[in-house]
Amino acid sequence: MELQVMILDDEYIILDGLCSFPWSDYGYRISATARNGLEGLEKLDQAKPDLILTDVKMPGMDGLDFAEKAHEIYPNAVIVILTGYDSFAYAQKAISIGVEEYLLKPVDYDELKAMAARIAGEIHAKKEKQQEIRDLKKYFNRSVPQLRSKFAGNLLYGRIQGKGVVKEQAESLNLTIEKYIVCVGRKVVGENKIHTGDKWIEEFACINIFEEIFNDFGIHVLSDYNTATAEYNFILLFEKEEENAVCMEKALQACSKIQVEVERYLKAHMNFGLSDVEVDEYQANAQYRKAQTACRQCVYLGTNIILRYEDLQYEKQTDFVITSGEKTHFMMTLFQDSFEKAEDELHQMFRNAPEDVSPVKFAAMDLLLGCMKFPYICAVDSEIHNKNWNLSVLQDGIKRICQCENTEEVLNCLLNLFGTLIKQNTEGTDERNRKLVQSVLSYIEKNYSGDLSMDDLTEKFHVSRTYISRLLKKYAGKSFLEYLTDVRFQQVEKLIADNKYKQYEIAEMVGYKDFGYYIKVFKKRYGITPNEFRKHI
Repeated sequence: MELQVMILDDEYIILDGLCSFPWSDYGYRISATARNGLEGLEKLDQAKPDLILTDVKMPGMDGLDFAEKAHEIYPNAVIVILTGYDSFAYAQKAISIGVEEYLLKPVDYDELKAMAARIAGEIHAKKEKQQEIRDLKKYFNRSVPQLRSKFAGNLLYGRIQGKGVVKEQAESLNLTIEKYIVCVGRKVVGENKIHTGDKWIEEFACINIFEEIFNDFGIHVLSDYNTATAEYNFILLFEKEEENAVCMEKALQACSKIQVEVERYLKAHMNFGLSDVEVDEYQANAQYRKAQTACRQCVYLGTNIILRYEDLQYEKQTDFVITSGEKTHFMMTLFQDSFEKAEDELHQMFRNAPEDVSPVKFAAMDLLLGCMKFPYICAVDSEIHNKNWNLSVLQDGIKRICQCENTEEVLNCLLNLFGTLIKQNTEGTDERNRKLVQSVLSYIEKNYSGDLSMDDLTEKFHVSRTYISRLLKKYAGKSFLEYLTDVRFQQVEKLIADNKYKQYEIAEMVGYKDFGYYIKVFKKRYGITPNEFRKHI
């Protein structure tokens, strides 16, 4: 695509000379010329310039004033000032208004050619980057419905790590969660069951219909379908000014309307469970469990039931759950960060623990089990799989947690257990690292003749380039490239001594596809050419 260049100069000879420059050789086309800034402004929209060359001293409006206004209208256009005045004041103002080049007249032809080529490359690179960003935005906008559904599922199932992350993800999806009710629905299918192969079509259609009905009642909604439980999950969003009773009434009416439509068109029934009205988006997982409890209770009451959690009359058991997001974040902090930070996170997770210690104990046992599994699951080709991982910590831990009488005792017990886990996990770390380095070196020695790279090592050993580099420096005293070069040239020396092969054959045999690069490395290493080296053997 041709780049548009606009040229301004009040001297006809200079203007004509600049127009005679072979702009097309560098991918440009002159889209407009002007004799002063005012004329330039009139032609600016028509020109749509990528590059502007303008003189400074011109009648009516000078080049700097024009450049300032042009920059406001076309901020991506590259502006080059042409002037016979080598003035620091001009340069200062030019920089302040976004001018990127400052050339003195008469302009050196070679300098102009170099500038034109360089700026063309920069403009094309910038345009490609801008196009990539536009494509990403377009893709993102197309994906927003799916991303919102994914966000709703992660929020309901407690997969998001931390309240700040919830707000950040919601903002990126242009969502505001001020007040909400979680709604869980389950279809009770009659005799006319839908064909299994068409089930996903029905689910998709139902979600769209349900969303439309909720919208008809002035309720914005985030939707998720749980295939494992065959439940439709909704986060019903309300303005924070709406009274809780009004929010609940709208939800009840919308659910009732959905029941009518499902019975009319699908010959089926829908049961719904509704949570309390909540304002803290991070409590969505707790509210989801409430809605799910109410929905599942409907099974004992009949069909086409709408049950609020607050309607349940039995004595509710105290519930205390650590979400999967919180657990994952804690385990990563414990094993990959510091014990002190993990201790702070543990106290944060249990800060709202109920007085009843029983659910706290169950949550603690679940967390302990997850922490026991975490190092084992994360280990790849590691000694941890080959040694006897001490599972008695789990057995002893459960016994000790059961004996605790309050949350504080549970936390102290967990901290002692996690200290034991950390010690067990870090024992022999130095030995494991040494073995990993030995495996890496052995792999290099076996595969030096191929097109070997750090990416091959990361794929083989499942650790990052940075980590491998750090270990090689620490335990082998060399970088990957240094060690690979040593191995290759050990073979080079042997092959030269054999006197059977030409140098280009030797280069290819040890992994150098570029013969010129092989010669360069050889001379740098030995200070002489391969042929001179052969003479000294």
